[in-house]
Amino acid sequence: MSFKKCKDLILGVLMLALSAFYLYNTTQIKTRPKITPSYASAQVVPRFLGILLAVLAVALIISGIRQMRSHDEGKEEKADFSAVVLTFIVIIAYVILLPRLGFCLSTVLFLFAQMMVLAPANKRNIVLFAIISVVFTAFVFVAFRIGLQQLLPRGIIESLLGF
Repeated sequence: MSFKKCKDLILGVLMLALSAFYLYNTTQIKTRPKITPSYASAQVVPRFLGILLAVLAVALIISGIRQMRSHDEGKEEKADFSAVVLTFIVIIAYVILLPRLGFCLSTVLFLFAQMMVLAPANKRNIVLFAIISVVFTAFVFVAFRIGLQQLLPRGIIESLLGF
């Protein structure tokens, strides 16, 4: 059995172990239960991210097992290195623009650019990508600003809206 056939399985197992370690360490985060309500403690977001990482690791393990069972040895997919390089460029641009443009505008631009990079050329739907970017950013903004009462980097849009 070749390494290419079982790389998803190996990566999934490693990510599952990492998520278990991460989730254990989230229990070590100090909270102030008398001041902060339980739904907004410092452990909420790290735990959510750890659980999400574990779920994705299990999905990767399942995908790796399915790939090992398949008999299509001749249909190896080539990695698209240009998408990887463009993803790193988009992430670096996001990190640079976040303090200047603020959370809302920079996140909308980041999500839109990342969807354009990752979508196949024949399935790029600019209107749908723009709507998803705006709706998701608004949801995250409201969740952090109102639900968790956490401040996000202010920018042009936040100043215009008075947040």
